[in-house]
Amino acid sequence: MRNLVLIFYLILAFSLKAQDIHFSQFSVSKINLNPAIVGNQSADYKASFQKRTQWASVARPFSSITANFETRSITKNISAAVQFVNDVSGDANFTTSQFNAAINRAFSIDRDKQISAGILLGFAQRKVDFSALVFEEEEQLQNPSFYFFDVGIGGNYSVIVNDNFSFISGVSAYHINRPKQSLLENDDVRLDEKYNTYFLSFYRLSNTIILNPSLFYSRQGKSAEFVIGSVFRYNLQTNINFIFQVFYRWNDAIIPAFGINYNSITAVVSYDVNTSDLIAASDYKGGFEFSIIYVWNKKKRVEQTKYCPRYL
Repeated sequence: MRNLVLIFYLILAFSLKAQDIHFSQFSVSKINLNPAIVGNQSADYKASFQKRTQWASVARPFSSITANFETRSITKNISAAVQFVNDVSGDANFTTSQFNAAINRAFSIDRDKQISAGILLGFAQRKVDFSALVFEEEEQLQNPSFYFFDVGIGGNYSVIVNDNFSFISGVSAYHINRPKQSLLENDDVRLDEKYNTYFLSFYRLSNTIILNPSLFYSRQGKSAEFVIGSVFRYNLQTNINFIFQVFYRWNDAIIPAFGINYNSITAVVSYDVNTSDLIAASDYKGGFEFSIIYVWNKKKRVEQTKYCPRYL
């Protein structure tokens, strides 16, 4: 009986975790998008925090958080980032805790074109807690856990077309070492590799209006995600920007968002309006997400008028 219960819950837990945790605001944490673009901000340093709560209307909510720190230049053309990830799902509190570090190197092709390559190294723990579960018969189940190393790589290409238009595009691969994922010491259970590709752009309509059309595609095993949309920024004053954005995750959700940027702080709130076949259970409710970003410099910089795609 004990072994059957254990196997059932472990299979259920891993079926729920067929995909990596993901965020609808996919460009906030560059380390999740591509290690080749960490440190991709105009300031010397960037700290960000994201929290996502999903499927509260269907089951016990999945709760995911990330905390990130990025530095633009350790030395010339070399940037780095560190990240902590925590994800908890299900009644058995299936938990993933992971620490990641990434570094990249940028190479100039000419004055307006640049490529970069990066690598990510991670260390993670996954565990299950059976103490919150209720059984018909008393069971003395241990709470299994395991640790694994993780490796990812990526490349990016950035272009300044003119003063009003620039973009970055790239590809990345995560879990290329296929780490073991079994809580039952089964070496055949491995984490599927994940591949990301994206296009992020900057288009200045006027001195007060900026558009950031973007698309993102990710595949991991049999699961795929395609997101397309745009961010709309309106400069009310020199140091205040209002942010509106609408994205669509193909066959899954419409994702509206609203935020504000004041000096060095940006805060954005988004919500996934579920449009998939799950609407009978979800009632169009999906995931609430919040992000906050703070950037700062070693010392005060002179404002630059030309927009570099490295800072998208």
